[in-house]
Amino acid sequence: MTGPALRHSMFHAVIFPGEQMFGIDSGTGQTATDNDLMLRRLLRFVPAPDARIEEMPIVVFDFETTGLDAQQDRIIEIGAEKLIGFEVVETFSTLISTNVELTPHIQKLTGITPDMLIGQPSIEKILPDFFKFADGCIMVAHNADFDLMMLKAAATRLGYDMDLPCFCTLKMARTFLPNLENRKLDTIARHYDLTFESRHRSSGDVRVTSEVLKNLVTVDGDGLECWKDLQPFQVV
Repeated sequence: MTGPALRHSMFHAVIFPGEQMFGIDSGTGQTATDNDLMLRRLLRFVPAPDARIEEMPIVVFDFETTGLDAQQDRIIEIGAEKLIGFEVVETFSTLISTNVELTPHIQKLTGITPDMLIGQPSIEKILPDFFKFADGCIMVAHNADFDLMMLKAAATRLGYDMDLPCFCTLKMARTFLPNLENRKLDTIARHYDLTFESRHRSSGDVRVTSEVLKNLVTVDGDGLECWKDLQPFQVV
C-alpha cells in the first residue's frame, strides 16, 4: 500500500559505534576512529494513526526456537501470513539451520528434529528475506513480547536496528475476552471453534492466530477501526 495513509522507510544504512562509545573509547579514553564504527541497517515503519485496520497490510508471524533465551537460543522456524482485509495474500514459511542443540523437550514440543534442519538455510540468509516480506506491514503475534524479543536479538546480531510496529493478540484477548479461563492460544482457538493443522509448528500456529485476530477485531473488539486503536496492544 502506498500514499499518505502509510509512511515507512526501511533498509536505511546508518553508522553506529561498534563496541566502543561514540567519540571516546570507554576503556582507554582515546578518541574513536573510523575503524571503530560499523555499518548498521535501520528498519523503520510508521503507520498513520488513522490508517484503517481492514485496509492495512498485516503480517501475522510465529517462531519456533531452541529455547526461551534470546541471547543464547536461536530461531529454527518462521511461519508468517500477509493479510489484507483479513484475507491471506502471501505466505512465508521455512525451517532454519542452527548450531544450537535442540533439547529433547524442544523436539517433543515442536516435532522438529536435528536432521530436519540439515541443509536448511541459515538465519543470515532468511532474515533479510523475512524483512522484505514484512516491509510496510503491521506485525502481529500471539504473545508477541517473546517473538519480537527473539526477532530483535537475531536482527541485532546481523547488523539491523528495528523500529517496526508490532501488536499482540494475547494483549487484545486480555481486554476483549475477560471471561476466558486463560488467554492461551489453544483456549482462544476453542472459544472461536478453530482447529490447528499443526500445533507448535509456525505455519499452523500462524493460521490460527490470523483467525483469532480477525475475530478479535471484527467480532469482539468494539471500536477497533484504525491503527491508533491498536496501540494499547503494541509491544516494543
